[in-house]
Amino acid sequence: MDHIAQLPVAAGWFSLTWVTADTALVTEPHVGELLRAGIWYLRGRDRDLVVDSGNGVAPLTPYLARLSRTGRPREMVGLCTHAHVDHIGGLHEFERRLLHPADRDLAAGVDDLASLAPATWPARLLERLEEGGFVPPPVLVDAVPHMGFDPYAFRPTRTTPTHLVRGGDEIDLGGRRLTVVELPGHTPGSIGLLDHAERALLAGDAVYDGRLIDTLPESDVDAYLGTMDALRRLEVDVVYPGHGGPFDRATLREIAERYLRERAG
Repeated sequence: MDHIAQLPVAAGWFSLTWVTADTALVTEPHVGELLRAGIWYLRGRDRDLVVDSGNGVAPLTPYLARLSRTGRPREMVGLCTHAHVDHIGGLHEFERRLLHPADRDLAAGVDDLASLAPATWPARLLERLEEGGFVPPPVLVDAVPHMGFDPYAFRPTRTTPTHLVRGGDEIDLGGRRLTVVELPGHTPGSIGLLDHAERALLAGDAVYDGRLIDTLPESDVDAYLGTMDALRRLEVDVVYPGHGGPFDRATLREIAERYLRERAG
């Protein structure tokens, strides 16, 4: 238990940045970079949408409830851009849970990983991460959410989607409409959302400003190349990625074209 005693208890598990009046980026700052995914909170007139849900280490929905326009809990829909643990860990907290059908099997096995202790991960996964240049530390947190929390014993809560979404499906928040776009490659069922009001793409892990992961057992480079070819042509003003902060269309095109140069050959 020494590994637990050495970690401090965090004063708060989540951090919040409003990027527009009705769009916020929530992160888990005490989680290591590899699994520190963005949780995007989008306010609408009638309901709110949460795109990706973190690792499930601490309760997410009570934290988000205070962000509504009324300051009181109201309907929140949870959507995961793909079924990796750092994006689906908190999905079980939502009554309505949206996922692409091609990632349903991946979601069903999410609790097979000890998500905060890579030493316990399957050897094949660690080998694939190393192929992509990622060598994670023994523990992927620098604090714990409460006394007695054991990052080695932690398992995310398994969940199943209540609704399956595909490219072209629309999500209406009331005064704010989003369209699902399919972005396969990182996983078979990776999706994004086009936010028409903000001319924004919520991209998940399909594209972000950093080293992209396409060496996982479920990844498909050929599919990723097709996604990047589509993304470099996409007419949006801003990208809200699965890791890191927002960036503009010029950066999106630069990232996509660099990937195409490096992987197409």
